[in-house]
Amino acid sequence: MVAIRSVSVLAALAAALLVQGLSPSFEHVVDRGSNIFSELGAQLSPNASIILPADPLFQTAGARWQAYSRPTYSAVVEVAVEEDVQKTVRFANKYSIPFLAVDGAHGFISTLGRMQNGIAISFSKMKGITVSRNGKFADLNPGLTNGDIVRTLWAQNKYTVTGNCMCTGIMGIMLGGGHGYLQGLYGLAADQILEARVVLADGSRVTASPESNPDLFWALRGAGHNFGIVTGLKYKVYESLSLWTEIQMIFKGDKVEEFFEAANNLTQEENHPAKLIHWSNHLRRPDIDPNNLTSKAILNTYFIYQGAPTELEKYVAPFRALGPVVETRTTAISYPDLFPLNRDNETNPETCGKGLYRHLFPVGLKRYNPAAQRKIYNLFNNLTATYPSIAFTSTFVMEGYSTQAVTSVPDESTAFPFREDNILQSPVWGYTDPSLSAEIIAVSKEMRRILVDASGSNKLHAYVNYAFGDETLPEMYGHEPWRVKKLKQLKKKYDPNGRFNFYAPII
Repeated sequence: MVAIRSVSVLAALAAALLVQGLSPSFEHVVDRGSNIFSELGAQLSPNASIILPADPLFQTAGARWQAYSRPTYSAVVEVAVEEDVQKTVRFANKYSIPFLAVDGAHGFISTLGRMQNGIAISFSKMKGITVSRNGKFADLNPGLTNGDIVRTLWAQNKYTVTGNCMCTGIMGIMLGGGHGYLQGLYGLAADQILEARVVLADGSRVTASPESNPDLFWALRGAGHNFGIVTGLKYKVYESLSLWTEIQMIFKGDKVEEFFEAANNLTQEENHPAKLIHWSNHLRRPDIDPNNLTSKAILNTYFIYQGAPTELEKYVAPFRALGPVVETRTTAISYPDLFPLNRDNETNPETCGKGLYRHLFPVGLKRYNPAAQRKIYNLFNNLTATYPSIAFTSTFVMEGYSTQAVTSVPDESTAFPFREDNILQSPVWGYTDPSLSAEIIAVSKEMRRILVDASGSNKLHAYVNYAFGDETLPEMYGHEPWRVKKLKQLKKKYDPNGRFNFYAPII
């Protein structure tokens, strides 16, 4: 029987209802003389746990990385095997209780806040990785974070495409496409999937692959949050190649236009090798300028290259000619060490700390517009000067990716719609005062409008893993009419009652 995390079932359930507000679904459970422990708990595996708000562990088990428009839980079910997921889904369906699968940090989108007083299906106890005998793929459990995968595979002289932050869960990243350091060589995270095990909305379990449920396999790779709970993957892995070199440069704000002219030359695929990632961001750095809040934000840029420093020099030289105020070089970096070097490891509160209000407003592009980038810089600079409390927990990111292996995958073969975009831009706000939300959101929408208007297409490409939640379906899932039409048809087939309608829902 499941481990019951409570000294008193009735007291804990009553506390849950008092703390979070009585939901009709849980009221229905009580009225019928049943409860989550005696009915669901009796069905779960011995290592599973049910945690209610009265339990001291609930605060940790139910903590969210994103405080804005967050979901709320009346129970956390820590599943231990795939069958636990199926039984939890069936229990929730029986009593019309909403549920949400959780596997790591992040989860920006505001639509998650529509899930109230539901069940969190936590994968914290399902973290196994097994590399195949031929070394070509690994079986991944659903609770794995990027950090788990990176460290475990590296110990076996392997690596694979993951997201760029160690605390995020691999399943959520993959379901939205999944950008990463290695995408120029191997494609998106979604392109690494050979087979997925999926629990559907009715609690049944199916396999999705090119041979089995190929329509579901298509949808999972780019729009997968809408179709099921992925409980396991067969995922491509690779022999680790050479070590990495990273050069960081910092420029003052007066270099914005010149910088992005140079960056445009680098973003062209013929000038951008598959082993190079070029990231930039606007931020404030008191360690660089002690009077940072009374002066100007800086433009920070990283050249992240899998190879020797001598090979990187020709790509860096045009930027060095602009006169950075700081330049640092790190060589012979292992793949796992890239993440803490770039402050994307689990111990960095800016990227992995829980409880901040956070927003992204992503825009995918093929080129920079220097005049638009000046406007973006000015907006970021002004807002962070006006509100010092957000200055050192906020940034504006410009992720420049290699796309060779991404664009080699046919556009129509997955639900991910924006393979040609090699630049991903967004503000990344972090703050603690919710009274600032309206102004921060308004400035973010203005930033988004500026970038889209300057792109020449007037069509927003919003990476769904970064989406704010106000984007249209074509803006997240592709502007070709056939894409949204196909997704809606598959939604009716695999989730006719909208049980997976909390993350960028296809409705």
